[in-house]
Amino acid sequence: MRYLFLCVMILPLFAVQNNLFTSFGVGTGASYKTDFWQQTTKDNSSCAGGTCIGNKTSGSYAGKKGISFEASIGDEVFFDKYYITGLRVYASAEYATVSLGGLISSSEQDGKNKEFTTITGFKPDGSPIIEKVPMKPVPAPQNELFNNGIWMTYGVNLDFFVNLPLDILIRKLFWSKMPFFKIGVYAGGGVEYAMLRSNSWENNAAKKNDKFFASGSGFFANIGGSIYLGSHNRINIGMKIPYYTLNAQNWYDFGDSDPWKQQLVRQNFDISRTREMHISYTYLF
Repeated sequence: MRYLFLCVMILPLFAVQNNLFTSFGVGTGASYKTDFWQQTTKDNSSCAGGTCIGNKTSGSYAGKKGISFEASIGDEVFFDKYYITGLRVYASAEYATVSLGGLISSSEQDGKNKEFTTITGFKPDGSPIIEKVPMKPVPAPQNELFNNGIWMTYGVNLDFFVNLPLDILIRKLFWSKMPFFKIGVYAGGGVEYAMLRSNSWENNAAKKNDKFFASGSGFFANIGGSIYLGSHNRINIGMKIPYYTLNAQNWYDFGDSDPWKQQLVRQNFDISRTREMHISYTYLF
């Protein structure tokens, strides 16, 4: 990674032309997949290891596509006088609305412990009553998750590109006044931080209207094509392919309100996003 960073820093020194740019675009929509599980636990010395583990229910959800919006700012470097090869280094931000969709499959796993021993009350003389209390089973995964999510990403990109110098060929063969016009392809990638929020969703297992937050970071790939319409305008059509997931984990009081009997339910969400087509306009300064 450090050698790649050094290359990025050194290559602009050999540039024929260096252009700052800003870009705005839209995505055609990505699908979302959520793998979810929930399980009860109870800290109690009557269970092996001091923790009682109840049943576990799991589910997978298929989310719906939603249009995304993106903006970026960066630097474009050409390495030859014909503007054929070069690279782009830029920072980007993306916004999308998200629906995590409905349940497509579910399963249940038996708990390691069925019950635990604890204080259930007190005798008239003040001595404790000690009995066995069953682990409260978690319900099946709910049929729907939220449809009001907001997805945000912040990334750093590095793309290499190759252009076909159509304008130079046309000037030499047909029309000497042909303006700047090139068609090219690019490939690259980067790293980004992503987060998913929902200010309100019905959490059935926790029996409450809850807020949701998940985050994650990782690598993604870019691939696509570009059209230069003059020296200041570029149209990009490409695909972004993420290779990471977002995660959220939450714990809630579960079952009896008596602290001796009360258990915890842990919920875990792993959320991934599919590849997405993007189209954007870039202005080069």
